[in-house]
Amino acid sequence: MKEFLILAAPLALVACGADVTQASGDAMPAPSPIAASDTAEKAEPAAEKQVTQFAGSWSDAEATNGLRIVFTSESGEDVISLTCQDPDAFAGEGAPKALVLSRPYEGDEAPTQIGLLTSAGNGAIQARVLEEERAVTGMFDTRSQAARSLANGRGDLRIVVGLSEYVVPTDAKVASLVEACRPPIEDVVKELNAAEDVPDGEEAESGGAPETPGGS
Repeated sequence: MKEFLILAAPLALVACGADVTQASGDAMPAPSPIAASDTAEKAEPAAEKQVTQFAGSWSDAEATNGLRIVFTSESGEDVISLTCQDPDAFAGEGAPKALVLSRPYEGDEAPTQIGLLTSAGNGAIQARVLEEERAVTGMFDTRSQAARSLANGRGDLRIVVGLSEYVVPTDAKVASLVEACRPPIEDVVKELNAAEDVPDGEEAESGGAPETPGGS
């Protein structure tokens, strides 16, 4: 028992960080504690979303091709632009109108989509960066989920690009523009009737019937 205590004593002293004398009389240095940075790499903090709330109002604005409204902040900055764009000459006769959403953007990475969040739902719009204008823009169908969210949303309208989120109040002008941009009901009925008249087999060959419009 005494021999066990004698052998265990140096080990206990080492664990306590004290110097231990060897049998030869030389001091044995206590081991240094291992730093946490030596065992694991420090985790980099995750990037935070930058949310900017704007107060201001929506108003009609000039457009080269269609109807356009702009949300202008109290400081006079154009924050959000929504356009009902007429089809160009290359689109062909009877081509539908489209909605175009635009907002300022400055960042190192080019975003691939614009996130749209309202009380009526969320939507995603394919994005394109305009470097000279320092803006990001996206075109989407008048019968898409993004359009329905815009037309039916109330309260705040959130436009997310990358880690930058703009929050602006929505307005009746937004819903009116979306509704005015949609095709006439007569055209919608004709489209539905044409889809029902397609014989079995032809629909599969032509890629399927057109998307059924959703109501607001």
